[in-house]
Amino acid sequence: MLDTGRLLADAAGGDRAALERLLAAYLPQLQGFVHARLGPGLEPRESSVDVVQSVCRQVLATRALTDFDGEEHFRAWLFTCALNKVREKARFHRLAKRDIGREAPRAEEDPLSSVAHLFTPSREAVGKETAAALGAALAALSEEHREVITLARIAELRHAAIAEVMGRSEPAVRQLLARALLRLTEELRARGVELAGGRGGS
Repeated sequence: MLDTGRLLADAAGGDRAALERLLAAYLPQLQGFVHARLGPGLEPRESSVDVVQSVCRQVLATRALTDFDGEEHFRAWLFTCALNKVREKARFHRLAKRDIGREAPRAEEDPLSSVAHLFTPSREAVGKETAAALGAALAALSEEHREVITLARIAELRHAAIAEVMGRSEPAVRQLLARALLRLTEELRARGVELAGGRGGS
């Protein structure tokens, strides 16, 4: 099992190879997180692969990685960078007044990556119809519900870390996540999909 804590310590000491290995370890989660956050509104214009690469370049250009209190703190910062990048893309397209709704979605190299962290059994059992249902269900949620679900289920952050990212108290995050998952479950059931239980921040 990869020791991400050790890699972070080495990266903080200036070991670029360790930082690259650390980012590689998070790539599947980052891909799924960005894919879920882009949604149908931005996918016609933006590839999640391109957005993730942009985030990784930003992290690799960071001069100091010594301000993190452990691996989860770094992971929270990493996924916040990804979230900010998605928001930056959304603002760009709004300001440019580009009609992205008329364009065909871009093909993703791994369109099921976001599903793997939300459902059981494993990703091999998840089909394209389920992925499409998930995308539609997430798109139907409010922004704060999408944010808390993706942070908890894809970034796999605990409630305390999510509270820091979202600027809320931990009890508020627990309540928000419970409501968000209930809403997502309702949206998925309406589409014939059952959400696996038993996973989330703690």
